[in-house]
Order: sequence, then structure tokens, then C-alpha cells
Amino acid sequence: MFALLKSSPEINFKTTCYVLLFTLLTGCGFTLRGNIELPISAQSLWLVTDSHKNSLFQQQFKLLAQQNNLTLDEDAELKIVITRINFRKITTTLDADADVDEYTLRGELSFDIIGSDEEQLAGNLEAFSERTFQYDANDAAASNSREAFLNAELWRDLSQQILRQYAARVRIK
Repeated sequence: MFALLKSSPEINFKTTCYVLLFTLLTGCGFTLRGNIELPISAQSLWLVTDSHKNSLFQQQFKLLAQQNNLTLDEDAELKIVITRINFRKITTTLDADADVDEYTLRGELSFDIIGSDEEQLAGNLEAFSERTFQYDANDAAASNSREAFLNAELWRDLSQQILRQYAARVRIK
């Protein structure tokens, strides 16, 4: 192996350049999109929502919080309070026989960020997402599973929007 490295200076040069480039990017604070960086004091939070409704939203939010190393704790100082959730399945287009050809799934929610001593850090924040899918009556099972997948994706997107807005507000604080 040593002979291989000795005989190919191009490989050493390329490797050195890549290492220097990645070191420079990391040193400048570049990170891939994904984990949300929060101060330690903001890494513990609680989501307040109507527990009977939108269990899929709560499930997606908890999953995203775990992926971002956040702790969901009922006694946390910071709370995200969901004040309004609206989910609709809208008929977008009809075919020649007046059968539904395309649907739009639309999710909207409003929320507040509450700090310690019940002070409102941010109010009337909103998140919105929608997904459109074609319904195939000849393959209803596949269309239904696609709808379920897009529904989960929609709630995951709303959860990401909430956490991004939360991160922006607690960094400003």
C-alpha cells in the first residue's frame, strides 16, 4: 500500500485538498441541513395540543424531536402550544366522467411559543403545507397507500416548520 501511495502523487494531492476543504467548511460553521442547532436551555420543550386529534402530527413531531436530540418534557420551561389545526382533503380535478382525478391534502396550523413564567415569546406563528396526488380508481389500494404516505409527509413538513421557527425564536431571545 505504501508503494501505491508513493507511486501516485495525484491521489495524495487530491486527498489533501479534500481534507483541507472539509476542514475549512467545518471551521466556518457549515453543516448539512437536518439537525437544528439550539442552545442547551432550549433543547428541552413540551408540545401542548389536543391529545385526541392529530395523533399522526404528534407522532411525527416526537420523531423529529428525537432526531434533533430534543427532549420532550412536560415540565420544560419552553412550550409550543398548538392553537389551531386544520386539515383538509380537497378535490382538485375531475375527469370526464366527473370522478375525482386529483386530490390536494392541505395542513395548516397556528402555534405560540411560551417561555418560563408563562410569558409568550412568540404568538400567532403559522405553518402551512400541502401535497397533491392523483387518485386512480383502478388501483384504489395503491392510491390509498400513497395518500397515507403523503399525509405523513405533510405532518412531518409541518413539524419541521414548527421546529425551525422555534429555533429562530429561542436563538433571538
